Amino acid sequence: MAMHVLGTNEALERLADPVRRIAAACSEQAWLVGGVIRDAFLGRSLDDIDIVVGSNPEHVARALARAEGGTAFGLSDRHGGWRVVVGAQHIDVCAMQGSSIVDDLQQRDFTMNAMAVSCADMSVVLDPLGGAHDLLGGTVRSANPAVLDDDPLRLLRAARFAHVLGMTIDAQTHAWIVERAASLTSVSGERIFSELGALLDVPEQRRGIRMLDELGLLAAVLPELDACRGIAQSRFHHLDVFDHTLAVLDNSEDIIAAPGFHLGDVPGMHDLDIDARRIVQLASLLHDVGKPLTRGSHPATGSVTFVGHDDVGARLVDDVCDRWSTSNRIRDGVKLLVRTHLALGMLLHGPGDRRARWRYLRSVQPRAAEAIILSLADRLATAGIDDRRRWVRRHAEMARMLWSEHWFESVEGIPQPLLTGDEIASLTGIAPGPELGQLVRVLAEEQGIGAVISRDQAVACVESAARGMR
Repeated sequence: MAMHVLGTNEALERLADPVRRIAAACSEQAWLVGGVIRDAFLGRSLDDIDIVVGSNPEHVARALARAEGGTAFGLSDRHGGWRVVVGAQHIDVCAMQGSSIVDDLQQRDFTMNAMAVSCADMSVVLDPLGGAHDLLGGTVRSANPAVLDDDPLRLLRAARFAHVLGMTIDAQTHAWIVERAASLTSVSGERIFSELGALLDVPEQRRGIRMLDELGLLAAVLPELDACRGIAQSRFHHLDVFDHTLAVLDNSEDIIAAPGFHLGDVPGMHDLDIDARRIVQLASLLHDVGKPLTRGSHPATGSVTFVGHDDVGARLVDDVCDRWSTSNRIRDGVKLLVRTHLALGMLLHGPGDRRARWRYLRSVQPRAAEAIILSLADRLATAGIDDRRRWVRRHAEMARMLWSEHWFESVEGIPQPLLTGDEIASLTGIAPGPELGQLVRVLAEEQGIGAVISRDQAVACVESAARGMR
């Protein structure tokens, strides 16, 4: 699918403001290069601007920072680049690579990123590799396989550009990427995680992951998921573990996009923040990675089992997050969701009453909304010949009930304890420790489900519970 591409004159009009600002602050020849030119042709926002100068990028960056009222600092890259931050805009300044600007452009990753506009004379537009033509055709093309060897992250960037921009990787570049896929393992996990995040930040996330798979990159990026390919499941499933996982990712994306449709509109409900969305995305991809290691069969029926795959998967999350150097916030959230992704469904095998729902919501804090989304996405991706739609409906009904109760709690708060820990200790004679903590939790639960609403009832509750512990 080719994107709409602006004509050269329209693109240059969009570049006029940054060119004017840079020319006013910079006394030496400077060129706008790379992504900003591409984005001008595509009509995208111009928040990230790259500049190439003949020498001394620090001097140019500091001059720009003074003129723009921004902040300049050096980048930890091999080219000694500098960044200027002006509000939401980033301006990166790098020294020219090679003896001329054309030499510099020929060393860039893809043809659409190998264009330049002179800040001294906007009529000078350089496009030595035919990037504008490839943009018009919706093609991601590398002119030289050496640039892929120079930085293997560019293999992943090709997939990201193609997915985000709705473009197609040309056949030769596709072949070069497949040949070099294994070299992606040499790239730092932080850089891989950043690219993967950019790929997941646009719609059709499942399509993005499939693109990695088609290029042979998935095994390098996420071998735990790649190992799920061909792992057959029970007759309750219609897909193997790999394709089921991608269906869950697709479902979770749609639930996040339209929570009111799937789970009901709740007063006080708000959109998930970027970390919460990332946690759901990663948990969707990783929720069943424990299955290849736990596949077995029921001793009586011979049916396929995956006993303990939730706990094994949670341990594998640590491996993935170590490799990618994620934040603890991301790690802890994904582990929690993977470890508890079966818990909501298990409510349907018990009373499913207010007490059971209260305990479930406590077990998935502080990621209750994310856990409910993952559980429903997982259930909607199951449609084997032994499955029944009424069971899916019951799961969805339970999810909607929990969703409402969670958001009510987030707005109203859970009931404040009618007795403090010190008061409970004084009433029961139990010293601070695990037993006292248990009594505190018992009272919190009884208040939470509405069984205890007065101080007298609270006293009776903890005294009764304490007697049961003796």
